[in-house]
Amino acid sequence: MEEAESYLALGSNLGDRLGYLKDGVESVSRIPGVTAVKLSGVYETEPVGVTDQPLFLNMAMQIRTVLEPDELLKVLKGVEEKLGRVHRERWREREIDIDIIFYADRRIVSDHLTIPHGSAHLRRFVLEPLSEIASAFEHPAFHKTVKQLLDACPDTSGVHRLQEFARPVS
Repeated sequence: MEEAESYLALGSNLGDRLGYLKDGVESVSRIPGVTAVKLSGVYETEPVGVTDQPLFLNMAMQIRTVLEPDELLKVLKGVEEKLGRVHRERWREREIDIDIIFYADRRIVSDHLTIPHGSAHLRRFVLEPLSEIASAFEHPAFHKTVKQLLDACPDTSGVHRLQEFARPVS
C-alpha cells in the first residue's frame, strides 16, 4: 500500500501529562509502518464537556503510514493501553488519548471509527495545535482548511501554547 498522510491529536490530563505525551509520540514513532513527520508544540487546555477535571496538555502529530485506518486505530489503542490508559466514562480524565483526526482525504464512518474525526472542527484544543503543523490541510468533508476551521471555531475554552515539543522526531 502507498503511504498516507495522517494527523493525530494527543492529550493527557492525569499524572505526568508531558511524560505521557512524550511516551505517546515515541511509541507511535516506533510502530512498524508509521513514520513521524511533524509535531506541534504543547498546549495547556481547559476540559470540554465535563469541566470539573484537571487541565489537559494537548498536541498534534503528523505521520505517514502504510497502515489502513482500522489497523492504525487498533495499534493506537494498543499504545494507549500499554501506556496505562484506564477507560472511564466519556469526557472524563485520561492518562493518554490518541485520536486520528485526518487520514489523507479519506472519509470513513463505521461503528468504531469516524474519519475525519466527528467533532474536531468544533474543538479549539484540537485545531490550535493542528493549525501549527497543518494550517493549509483541507478538511475532506467541509472543504475548508484547518486555519479556516480554527478561525470559525465556536469553542471559547482556554487554549494556551506552553512550549516546543522537547524531543525531535527521528
